[in-house]
Amino acid sequence: MAGEDTKEAAQPDGVHGQPSSRGDDLPMTQRKLSVVVDPSQYIDKVEISGSRVRNGIVISLHGLTLEMDAPRSILSCWTCMGKKSPNSARLLLKNITGVIWPGEMYALLGPSGAGKTSLLDVISGRKTMGNISGKVLLDGKKPTSLRLKRDTAYVQQHDALLCSFTVYECILFTAMLRLPRIMNYFDKRARAIEVIDKMGLFKAMNTRIGSPLSRGISGGELKRVSIALGLLNDPQCLFLDEPTSGLDSAIALDVMSAVKFLSDEGRTVLCTIHQPSAAIFDLFGCVILLRAGNVVYFGEGRNEVRDYFVEMGYPYEGYDNVSEYLLETVGGGVLAAYTPRVAKGSDYNSFVVNYKNSEVHSRNLLHANNILNSTNDSSCRSLQNPNAKESPERLDSMLSNRSDMSDISNLSESAYSNPLLNEIGIMVAYRGFASWKDPQFIGTRLGLALIFALIMASFWSNVTTDSHGLMSLSSLLFMAVGAAVFTTSVYVPTLVEERPVFVRERHDACYRVISYALHKIIIEGTAGVVAVIIFSPIVYWACGLRESAYSYIFFNLTLWTLNFAAVMLTLSVASASPNVEIAGAAVPLVMTLNFFVGGFMVLADKIPVWWNWLYRISYVQWGFSALMVNQFSGEEYVQCYPLHNNSSQVTMMDVFSRGLGNGLITGQDLMDATCSTGHDIDTNSLTRCSALQFAQYDNACLGPVGLSLMNENRCGELCVAVRGDNVLDMFGLGGRDKWQSLGFVAANLPVFCLFFYLALRFIKHESR
Repeated sequence: MAGEDTKEAAQPDGVHGQPSSRGDDLPMTQRKLSVVVDPSQYIDKVEISGSRVRNGIVISLHGLTLEMDAPRSILSCWTCMGKKSPNSARLLLKNITGVIWPGEMYALLGPSGAGKTSLLDVISGRKTMGNISGKVLLDGKKPTSLRLKRDTAYVQQHDALLCSFTVYECILFTAMLRLPRIMNYFDKRARAIEVIDKMGLFKAMNTRIGSPLSRGISGGELKRVSIALGLLNDPQCLFLDEPTSGLDSAIALDVMSAVKFLSDEGRTVLCTIHQPSAAIFDLFGCVILLRAGNVVYFGEGRNEVRDYFVEMGYPYEGYDNVSEYLLETVGGGVLAAYTPRVAKGSDYNSFVVNYKNSEVHSRNLLHANNILNSTNDSSCRSLQNPNAKESPERLDSMLSNRSDMSDISNLSESAYSNPLLNEIGIMVAYRGFASWKDPQFIGTRLGLALIFALIMASFWSNVTTDSHGLMSLSSLLFMAVGAAVFTTSVYVPTLVEERPVFVRERHDACYRVISYALHKIIIEGTAGVVAVIIFSPIVYWACGLRESAYSYIFFNLTLWTLNFAAVMLTLSVASASPNVEIAGAAVPLVMTLNFFVGGFMVLADKIPVWWNWLYRISYVQWGFSALMVNQFSGEEYVQCYPLHNNSSQVTMMDVFSRGLGNGLITGQDLMDATCSTGHDIDTNSLTRCSALQFAQYDNACLGPVGLSLMNENRCGELCVAVRGDNVLDMFGLGGRDKWQSLGFVAANLPVFCLFFYLALRFIKHESR
């Protein structure tokens, strides 16, 4: 009877679909799901947790070694002239061999610098640096990219989640992307709710994820959300990097209890953990202990690992936590990875030597060699976990359901659960909705547009149409270009901070890179439309721009195209930059260069010859050109000046001298001047007056014409028409077509979009 009780207690929760005593001790939210939705609706599509045993993966390591090239200074590189010095590389992992069995939770322990995360990254296929030798086999086969993306889940130490999502939105969004396309929306939602319940997140479902500066869910809930995302596609193997980092002991135990529940369902669970509490350490069935890249123990945990080191001569007296005992035994200070606590009569390498001479190592070596020499799946499945309590039938059940899923040799379209258009639609719908709820998104896209519009209206609302006013009007148009372009630089921190989320989701095969790029293009383009709708009417009508509906529509279209081009350029530069500091410096630099050659700050004919190439292609220059032609082409601005007092003469002299000097008023414009009284000016007599005499209001010259202050003034006010084409000529824009100018701005869009995609696709900022 006692034997039966022991056997029953040894079985993991949910082996036969019944709760075990361990499950009854857990909080209600961590027990198997008592679904609210009728499970009969989801037969063959959504499996309720506890209703079946998950399929784990047998992971075998064969002489696994990781060599890293040591960083060298510029001086040393110059000295060695590219030759590799004998001591330029170091081994982070050294000849690791063993088998990780499903149905157990493995603790990857060791001092800081021992190689825990490096080993986890190599096994999970996420190591991007170093030279890896040896083999990692999943079920006796070399893992493919598709297999790793589809059948494993990796929970990072630092949680990478969008802060604008709620817990439910975050998990449902990932479910929509990762779960098979044969499942409809309701199936995927049911799976998301199931995972939320399994991780005990029901109370936080509608709480925002939050960020360090915006309060959201707690640290423990954040970690459980990260684990929940990995569970959505029911992975066979779960990798966790320091899941208790930053959590207090109670929350850490809560998180690890949930992870233990997952391993009891039959999954393979490998977890790096720094210094677990006694309660957390007891949850681990097996331990892999590292020191300086060497394995010093690879076997059963709890009392077995303690007894192993006690037999080696390291007393346990004075300890009440096995993990603390282990870490202090193999080393536990600043030089923890390289300075172990050595027992009497043992040498420096006693841990490694003793392990290699132990029965534990022999057993690991035997099982690893058996897997390596197996010729087919069935022979690999016939091997049994020596630490497991399960029957051979149960282990075979855990392996038999995937015999047809391990033969894919390369990453193909099947790595993604949705076709391209579906991915884009899901991302636009969910991320777009979350963005429009985010105050930071609304503030930077729409709030800045409103603020800039009001400020510009307050400065340029009283612009006149004289020669001074026309120059002010030109500056207004250039500042409108600046408002559309420069405001995009404030997006940089958000774009760079979102990168870890993109990296995680890309590793998880949530979507293609082009889907991510296109969804950003759609969301930012839509936000630009709303921003222009807010900005344009305030500036256009308050500042007295050209009164034409056609011109107003073109003004809106030009500003949107400029803003869109600037956003894409910002995205490109930010995506290519390794961090937010460099991106924050590079984006304004690129924008400023475009403004210098924009044609307003430095006139076109004054731009140095070595910058002419940038002037020709600058989207800022062509945008300014489009707005200027839209405003001034074909327009005439009539300026009338009274001729009845000396102050008028001073005004006339100033206006004409400036107008003639900058080209706004030509000699022909003076010849075409009219009188407000309708008096016809004798142009033949006027031709005898020089431009200087006209500007100086010379009575001897102007008297016969009827414009004299001394004699009879039959003209009243002299009206001179300033042609808008003269304004364009002054800025080197004469003869341009506004639609052609806008077309050159639009031509930058596909180029910047392509740069954005290529930066996302080929520039890797992740170094692991």
